[in-house]
Amino acid sequence: MLLSDLIAPDFVLLDVEAKDWRDAVRKAAVPLVARGKITESYVDDIIAAAQELGPYFVITKGVALPHGMPETGVIEAVMGLCRLAEPVDFGSAANDPVRYVLVFGARDATAHLEALTALTALIGDADFFAVVDGAEDADPIIDYIQGHEAP
Repeated sequence: MLLSDLIAPDFVLLDVEAKDWRDAVRKAAVPLVARGKITESYVDDIIAAAQELGPYFVITKGVALPHGMPETGVIEAVMGLCRLAEPVDFGSAANDPVRYVLVFGARDATAHLEALTALTALIGDADFFAVVDGAEDADPIIDYIQGHEAP
């Protein structure tokens, strides 16, 4: 499964206003819930886990990858990308504030590994975030993702 299989143009939200990290996660997940890829209970589970365990999904400077257990409400593997208008603190001393929220939902432990590997490479790619920062719509972001996948 390729990363481009998981993300659609309407799963990309740009310049979203969020009052706190919970609001950022909820807003980033809206199109994924609306399209029936994940449930609201999955989003609730992500937030509850972060409240209990801390910001485990803030994976590098400025980037959060909220995800939870598939059985709490992943209907179909999916990824959404949300660029916040203003960065928000997630409680990660090393990586706050967060500007990019990538909600990820996997159906099982293995089917999405290729996509997750590609996502890890993108997160380490400064050019990717330059594209995200300069984007006025989802097209250049989707094009970049597709252009960096192995043929």
